[in-house]
Amino acid sequence: MNDFLVIGAGLAGLACAGDLRAQGAKLAVFDKARGIGGRCATRRLPGNVRVDHGAQFFTARSERLKTLVESGLSEGWIAEWYKTIPLWKDGKIQEREPGHPRYACPAGMNELPKRLAAGFDVGLADAVASVERVERGFRATLSSGTTAEGKKLILNLPPEQLLEIARPTLSPEAITSLESIEMEPRWAAMFVLSYDIDVLWPALELEGHPVLVWLSRDHTKRPEGATPTLIAHADAAWTRERLGATPNDALAEIASAVEPLVKPVRFMQSHAHRWRYAKTPVPLGQPFLEAGESVWACGDWCVGGRVEGALESGWALAKQILS
Repeated sequence: MNDFLVIGAGLAGLACAGDLRAQGAKLAVFDKARGIGGRCATRRLPGNVRVDHGAQFFTARSERLKTLVESGLSEGWIAEWYKTIPLWKDGKIQEREPGHPRYACPAGMNELPKRLAAGFDVGLADAVASVERVERGFRATLSSGTTAEGKKLILNLPPEQLLEIARPTLSPEAITSLESIEMEPRWAAMFVLSYDIDVLWPALELEGHPVLVWLSRDHTKRPEGATPTLIAHADAAWTRERLGATPNDALAEIASAVEPLVKPVRFMQSHAHRWRYAKTPVPLGQPFLEAGESVWACGDWCVGGRVEGALESGWALAKQILS
C-alpha cells in the first residue's frame, strides 16, 4: 500500500512528491501524458530542433526557488534569458523598464521537471479514469484497467479534469470551489526558420492583437548556433472560438498573423499544439486546496498560471502534509 497516490506529474505534483519522498513516503505517481511536467514542455522537431511550446520562462522570487536557480546556474542547466519584455500595442513596439530576471533551461524547459522527478518513477501514457475511496484509503483505476492504491490522495490536475475523475472523493465545499475556477485555452504554434528574423527582442508580448499574445525567438535560449525558431501563442478568446479546429487550420491562421509582424520570414517547418488548460484568469487565491478527508489538490491554478506558482503550490502542500 502506497502512502500517497499522486495524480498528475506537472510541476506542482512533482514538487510535492519530491518533498514527501525525501521524508520517506512511498508514492505512486501517474500522468496521462507521454512525458512529465505538464505545460513545462519541450517539443523535439525534425533536425534535432528543440522548442518550448508551453511555459516560456520562470522567475524566482521565493528563497527556495532562488536557491534552486543559483544551483542550476552554477551547474549550467539554468540560464538567465532576459529582464525586459517589450510590448506590442496599437501597432507599435514599446520598450519597458527591466523587471525580474527571466530564467530558462538551455536544454529545454522540460529539464526543470526532469530534475524534480529525479529518483522516482512516474507512470506515463495511461490516464487515470477514476478515483474512489476504499477501506484503507483510495483506489485509482487507469484506462488500461490496472489499479493502484494509496492511503492519501494528491490531485495535480486542472479543476475540470479533477472533478471528472475524483468527484466522489471530494467534499461539497471543495466541489464548489473547483467549479468556480475557469481555465483558458491556448493554441501554440512552433516555426522553424530558414534564417533569424531581423529584430533585437528575444520575446514580445502583444496587447490588443486580434490573434496573438506572445512571440519568442526560442533559439535565443539555446547554445550559440542553434537553428532559428519562433514560438507564437494565440489569444484565449481567439482559441476558444477554434477549440475544434484542426492543428493545420489553426496553424495557417496563426502564421498569417505572425508574418506581418516579423517579415521577411521563411518557415521551414511549422507545428501547432492546443493547450486546453493554459491560464487561470482568477486563481483560487491560496497555494493548495484541502479537498476532502486525506485529499488535497494543487497546481498553478491555485495561485496563478506561472512556473513559480506551480512549484510554490506543490512545496506548500508538502509542508502542510508533513507538519
